[in-house]
Amino acid sequence: MLTLGMTNGDYQEVVLGFYYSQDKCEEAAIEQHVSGECYPVDEIIHSGEQPAMTE
Repeated sequence: MLTLGMTNGDYQEVVLGFYYSQDKCEEAAIEQHVSGECYPVDEIIHSGEQPAMTE
């Protein structure tokens, strides 16, 4: 996941893709000309939140 800095100064968490490694994510950010941070998918779920589940 990449967190993007918008031109108006706000930050937006945007999933542009999923990659198998930190290096691949950073390479994709460079290729897409995006200034952002790569995070592991496990860290997307914020503390105390439960992911949606189907029964």
